[in-house]
Amino acid sequence: MAERSIELKRVVMVKAIVTEAFKANLVKELERATGNVDAQINQMETQSKGYLEDLKKKGLMQKAAAFKHQLDEERARQSASKADLMMKIEEAKRLQVGSEFVQGPLEGPVDVSVGDNLYKKVGGAEIIVKDGVIQELRGV
Repeated sequence: MAERSIELKRVVMVKAIVTEAFKANLVKELERATGNVDAQINQMETQSKGYLEDLKKKGLMQKAAAFKHQLDEERARQSASKADLMMKIEEAKRLQVGSEFVQGPLEGPVDVSVGDNLYKKVGGAEIIVKDGVIQELRGV
């Protein structure tokens, strides 16, 4: 009787060994993201100002108040997003060279068959990279 197996998806965590180049790139990416948030805030402010004035001119005060409330919520959300990015920039600057930084998950296939330990097969796999080059595979 042929052994039966099935292919499953598993999450593989990618971790980077921190180097000066990695830190610099991470800070640059986070600063770029912060700039994008600033640009979105500016665009939102510019576009909403005219729309809000237009609603007031037409006497649609209830609609204007609802729009202003929505605008305030979006402004608060964008500010929180920017504050989070600023905190991440400070954390990135404090990373220790040689330490490991979790970059995020990837999905990959794994074959499982009768007799396998499912938890060992689908969990805990890691790829360790240094400046983009794989240094180690763990838990595979």
